[in-house]
Amino acid sequence: MGGGRWSFPGLLRADSELSYTSSRPRFAESLLATEVCRSISQEFPVQPRIIIADDHPVVLHGIRIVLERHQMDVAGAAADGAGLLQLLVQQPCHAVLTDLSMPGPGPDGPELLAELRQRHPDLPVVVLTGARHPGLLDGLLRDGVHGLVDKSADFAELPQALHAAMAGQVFVSDQLRRHLQARDLLFPHPPAALSTRELEVLQLLTDGLNINAIADRSGRSPKTISRQKAEAMRKLGLQTNQELYDYLQTRRD
Repeated sequence: MGGGRWSFPGLLRADSELSYTSSRPRFAESLLATEVCRSISQEFPVQPRIIIADDHPVVLHGIRIVLERHQMDVAGAAADGAGLLQLLVQQPCHAVLTDLSMPGPGPDGPELLAELRQRHPDLPVVVLTGARHPGLLDGLLRDGVHGLVDKSADFAELPQALHAAMAGQVFVSDQLRRHLQARDLLFPHPPAALSTRELEVLQLLTDGLNINAIADRSGRSPKTISRQKAEAMRKLGLQTNQELYDYLQTRRD
């Protein structure tokens, strides 16, 4: 990608070739926040500039307060995927902190993350999520997300995750890490991709249709739809209908 360089040392602009890390981040299982903060302060003599995104104004306000108290500059805030992508064109930043699911204009969820990765491959992205299903969490890490912060975690994890991401590490909240470790999904073989039919079934389930309604709409038998649902669950690492429900809620909310 072409683009100009900014005067801020180590600062990544959305359309710039500038990058402060040359290798894929490694999972920071024993990363100490104090060490990360020290390394970042040495690397960035100016305040790290962060762009944040969430569809709840109160959450955005709270995040801004926390980050500013930890000497981070909130360069911009967006309420949806379209707003986030537009901000990245207008504002230079060191990292992005975004909610996983933001209804509204523009891409959302995994589609938004894919768009960010395509447009700004060197920009660290930390995701704020309430998801618990290991299949989705594992997929996010494999897709290059630099941090996963549990929505129920302490606010202190937000700056910790951003500092880790900017240091070239990957941060995962303790609660989410336990979900991954319990299912042995930290370093398994790459998961199989969902087929077009499986994605269609999940999308229609997200829209609120049941198995019979999906069968009627798609012209396939309920047995076929059930099999495609089961295969999608297997690939995503979901074992129960409750886990599937949680996954669909994440896509919807």
